[in-house]
This record gives sequence, C-alpha cells and structure tokens, in this order.
Amino acid sequence: MKDRSRNNERTRLPQTIQTAGITIPIRNGKIPHRKILQAAKGHGDLVDAYRQKVLSQNTRTIRLLGKKCSAKILNTLLGYEVQAWYKRIQCPDLVTARYLRLFSELGCHSIQLPFDPTLTAQLVPEFEAVVEAITKQIRELFPQDSAIQRYVIRRVYGIIRQQLRDREPSQKGTFPHEQSAI
Repeated sequence: MKDRSRNNERTRLPQTIQTAGITIPIRNGKIPHRKILQAAKGHGDLVDAYRQKVLSQNTRTIRLLGKKCSAKILNTLLGYEVQAWYKRIQCPDLVTARYLRLFSELGCHSIQLPFDPTLTAQLVPEFEAVVEAITKQIRELFPQDSAIQRYVIRRVYGIIRQQLRDREPSQKGTFPHEQSAI
C-alpha cells in the first residue's frame, strides 16, 4: 500500500515575509509577487529608466527568444553573440551583448536597443544591478527552498516583462523620433 500523502514533505511557507522594513502577509499559501516586487530596491528605476532613457531615443527593435532562460555571451571572430537556448544574436560590442543578455534572461520577446552605444553603456550596469538586487532579495526571503525561489523569480520577471511591454509604444508616431514627415 502506497502512502498517498505527499503534503507532509512539502515546505511550509511562512505567514509573513520581512523585506526592507516592510511586512508582507502570505494568505492561504499565496505569495504576493507584486508586493515583493514593489518592496524590491530599484524596481521602478528599471522600468522608468527604460521608458525615459531608451524609448525616448532613436532605437531599433531586437527580437529575443521570449522565454526566461539563461543566456551566454560568446566571443566570436566578428564580435560577440548572445546565445539564449537555440537563438543566437550577433552583437558588435560587449555592452550591447550584456544589454541583450539581461533582457533575454528576463524572458522578453523583443526589446528596444538604442542606436547610441554610450547610452547603452550607461544603462547596462544600472539595469544589471537592479535585476541582481531583486534576485538576491527573493533568495533571502525564501532561503530554505530553491524551488520556491525559482518560482517567485519567474513570476516577478513576468511582472517586469509585462510592465516593460506596457511602457512600449503601441503605434508609430507615439514618440517624436517615430513621427512621419509628411
């Protein structure tokens, strides 16, 4: 006879989570992902900086894999490549490769890349620090269970992706550099 009670081995969630001086309650075993993200340091900086500094400039759209996966930067004879699962994207320099790797790891379908590489060079360390801080905070909230850590990180990255998509222009002519000259 098999033991059908697997719930005994499951990790129990705490009733509350303490983060950055804020107490977040967990009710009915449901983790409040949006509240965890709001409590994360610099989260708003990522979305706002992308909106204000990237989308206000001349950009080009880069299609990414669209799945959250680990991405690697490969050094090739012609520059750099970002490899996310089966997709490889050619990059002229390391800064662009780091930018694309970051958004590939977030799981974005497409991203706007500024034509100005100096702007990209300014933004990449800031974006990487914010994403690292969010990931570190989630790992500190749930130190005992790596499965819950991965689950919460995946859900939080999904929220960030949605916020980035909501901030992108839906039609041409939304920003001054996209208006047609008639």
